[in-house]
Amino acid sequence: MASDRMMQAIGTLERAISRLEQNVASLPEAAPHANGVDQTAALAALQSLDALIGELRERTDG
Repeated sequence: MASDRMMQAIGTLERAISRLEQNVASLPEAAPHANGVDQTAALAALQSLDALIGELRERTDG
């Protein structure tokens, strides 16, 4: 039961991160700091979160 809820939460996080990655990727690269977002750092942070979620999924599955 808790495992099912955890898997649902992990799935929700994965979808949210995917949307954030798409949003960050669509930011203009010409002026990376004009909008207050460092696109490279934001993508690296999101990829790190994605990797952590993958580790959680492996622990839950396994």
